[in-house]
Amino acid sequence: MSEKNRLKGMKPVKVWSCADRVQADMIIEALRSEGIPAYSQSEGSGDYMNIYMGNSIFGEKIYVDEGDQERAAQIIKGMTPSDQDGTQVIEEDELPDRSQSRKMLAVKVICFIAALFLLLGAVVPSIMNIIMG
Repeated sequence: MSEKNRLKGMKPVKVWSCADRVQADMIIEALRSEGIPAYSQSEGSGDYMNIYMGNSIFGEKIYVDEGDQERAAQIIKGMTPSDQDGTQVIEEDELPDRSQSRKMLAVKVICFIAALFLLLGAVVPSIMNIIMG
């Protein structure tokens, strides 16, 4: 059965939550390479954040068919660090650098403002010529 047909009859269950889309894509690719159809869905307004900012702070949920749930969970646990009860462990040096993301946000805001001024500088003189005749 093709993956597309299998996804149509899928009864999705959540098997994992990821911090970002990159981690979700890596896990999904690993599941698909093992023959398990999977997909991710952004939490909250994460889809809009992914489009606007290129990344989302809301995270991603990974879904598989309920028949593949146990096997998918084993594959994912083999890929990710976890403690005895199965909860995800994040080492201190693996935590995202918040100052780096703040710097990127500042750069994006400055670029947006510069583009806005550039656009206004190009449009306002033309409008003034039309108005003044």
